[in-house]
Amino acid sequence: MLGRTMLRSLRVATIVAVLCISALGAITFRVRAQRPADDNPKREYARANKKPIEAYVVLLRLRQDLFLKWKDTGKWPDDKEANAALGGHSKYWAEQLKSGKALLAGGMKGDYWDNVAMIIFEAGSEAEAQQIVKGDPAVKAYVFQAQVRPFDVSYISDKYGPEQVKR
Repeated sequence: MLGRTMLRSLRVATIVAVLCISALGAITFRVRAQRPADDNPKREYARANKKPIEAYVVLLRLRQDLFLKWKDTGKWPDDKEANAALGGHSKYWAEQLKSGKALLAGGMKGDYWDNVAMIIFEAGSEAEAQQIVKGDPAVKAYVFQAQVRPFDVSYISDKYGPEQVKR
């Protein structure tokens, strides 16, 4: 008789355990379903450059007299030749970007804005890189001093691929 009672108790306990587990599963499912969607899903970035990139960096420094006037007054100097050369500089590097040579460009910000900018671009050789930089109207007009150096590109993220960049 004791055996049947224990067996019945065991069956009841098993049924109660199964019901509890089922209830917990249903509650967990509801909680997960009610969570807001993750606005920042984890992204993975693959190596975008499949073969080595022959790249160079040009470090640009603004001509000292222009830089000092700008730094002292906080206003850009009224220098027509320099302004024309800088306009040409922007167009020139926009063409390099469009042709696929320019990879990245920008100037220092904050406490580091002290007269330095850089452009990373592709060229077949250092001689070709020098020629590309010498074609910059602001370099030709001595508005910028330029130093060209080989640049070892380890990888380029595809984070800002065409579907992410608004033009």
